[in-house]
Amino acid sequence: MDNEKSEEISADKAGKKQITQCLCLAGVVILLVIVQFMIVSPLKYLPSPLYGGDYYYQLGQVNHVKYGGNPLESGNINGDLPGYFVLYSACVGFIARVFSIDAIKADYIFSYLVTILSAIVLFFMIKKLFKDVFFSIMGVLVFLISGTIPVMKNTIMAHALLIPALLLFIYYFINKPSVMNSIFLGIVYGLVGLTHSIAFIAASFLLLAVFIYYGMIRKKSVIFKKPIQFKKILEMLWPYALVLVIGVAIALLWWFKPLFIYSFSQNSFYRDALLPNWGNFSYQFRFIRDFLTTTFFSFSSVRAALLSIFTSIGIIGFFIVKNDNLGIRYVRFLFVTSLILTFHFLFTQNILNFNFAPNYVQYLILDPVIVLVFVFGIYISYQFIKKIKLEQKMQAFVKYAFFSIIILLLLVGQYQAYVSFKNDKWYLAGINPLPSNLLALRDYLVSNTDVKDTILTANEVGFAVNALTGRKLVITRRAQNDPWTDMESRELAAAIIFYGNDSQAKKELLKKYDIHYLYWDTFWIQSEYSFNDQGQVNSWFDPIVLFDSADKRDILQKYNISYFSQNTWLDPAARGPDFNKFDFIFISPQNYYNFTHPWNPGLDSYLQEVWNYSQNGQVVSRLYKITGID
Repeated sequence: MDNEKSEEISADKAGKKQITQCLCLAGVVILLVIVQFMIVSPLKYLPSPLYGGDYYYQLGQVNHVKYGGNPLESGNINGDLPGYFVLYSACVGFIARVFSIDAIKADYIFSYLVTILSAIVLFFMIKKLFKDVFFSIMGVLVFLISGTIPVMKNTIMAHALLIPALLLFIYYFINKPSVMNSIFLGIVYGLVGLTHSIAFIAASFLLLAVFIYYGMIRKKSVIFKKPIQFKKILEMLWPYALVLVIGVAIALLWWFKPLFIYSFSQNSFYRDALLPNWGNFSYQFRFIRDFLTTTFFSFSSVRAALLSIFTSIGIIGFFIVKNDNLGIRYVRFLFVTSLILTFHFLFTQNILNFNFAPNYVQYLILDPVIVLVFVFGIYISYQFIKKIKLEQKMQAFVKYAFFSIIILLLLVGQYQAYVSFKNDKWYLAGINPLPSNLLALRDYLVSNTDVKDTILTANEVGFAVNALTGRKLVITRRAQNDPWTDMESRELAAAIIFYGNDSQAKKELLKKYDIHYLYWDTFWIQSEYSFNDQGQVNSWFDPIVLFDSADKRDILQKYNISYFSQNTWLDPAARGPDFNKFDFIFISPQNYYNFTHPWNPGLDSYLQEVWNYSQNGQVVSRLYKITGID
């Protein structure tokens, strides 16, 4: 009877514990949803620049999927790979298409879903590692509430959901490398491969480290035992092989072309002109300095201070706490591995002259691991408090007071982050309406064109058109395309079509790039050059630019296209001492025919106006259909 009562009491305690756990998780999720609603509900559009903003580029890929485009193909260049990976845009585009809603609304709906799933994954991972729901609450709050939500981009989704899920399933896998755990880990690994390139590369090295440490070093008795026991080695290897096969099979949906068609021979401009110069020692030093200060010595906000204090305690704890707990060993392993992955450039860049975008590795891999170190720091602090001899009731009071104070401070930190977010200029831009001419153009194109129809216009104007419609472009901002797209040929073709003096050459290029429409609006010239009162160029934004070479100069001279050369930066958002300069050819504003008709009149014989938009009695947008080239 006593045993039966004892079992009933244990079952009752376990039931209450599960109920408490569910209530805590529900409370955190509800809080996150409320915070996200407070941020999202005032927004009419995306909190991002319409011209060149990452969110709007991602929106173009979403609209591409919404209007019937293949998720595995580019949303802005026909036939190429997506510049931003496919999983995010496929999910959001599917929601927009199935429910016939605006892509931006689908963006926000999916953001709620990702946030909720992320909270659940983090909650259970931290609960697994540290055995207390209070640690889970604090980990979720410090990771998600400040700055991560709302999730509206593939990179943020990888950071908030896919990488934490990968870390969770790696833990299940090393704890029990069963068939099911191998399958789940393989699926998550593959989904990471469809979400972000650097996340996938870093995840691959992380899994390699898992194999070396947990599969070989900690099982050296199997690997190195003599005579060689092939059966036991096979039993150890097959779960890793299953993870690899499943993950790679899923990831190859995107990675097949880069691996087997392009052989990773990406255009040199993408690597050299659009990414920071990691070969610069001062840039390397600043990266290391910024990591150390923001991680361990930042007191710019309540959240930053708490993160610095308890992360520092966690790091110290790795050296002074003797604990063979699997969860704590796993956090230590993750921290050391992610640290090596992030700072790999110290070896690879300085000796082998390559790197895997360390800033992205930090954001995608190291930052989520830092949250686990932060929780470990709280865990150590709590263990210290537990050693103080107090009465049972007082001990419980101290425990709840300790956790409550930290949670309260994290909520104060969230309020600070919320106020900062609401005052951001791009957040305010998302509250204000977009240009009415572009919204009217969107409605016309969606109703009268196909998602694969190609539009020729200026780089930045095209960027906005693609974002709102998913229609394809000839040229656009270079950075947000896959690194194998031949943008040089496209920019040169656009220059010839717009400003060349050979109608036959224009016709051939219009056919080659299967161009259906030409679009003009009043932002065209402003998006390329700005002028002073004397009509002289005083700055440039994103005009047609080519890497300087003799053959390109010859072609431009052949078609009587004016140009000038300058040693400068390529991309509007990649300028300054951290980026490389190159010799470029700029297609000169001297080529403009007039403000409302920048192109050479020789192109007019192939244009038929099909739509225009007026404001205050003045036409500010025109759409022309390409005719007469068959």
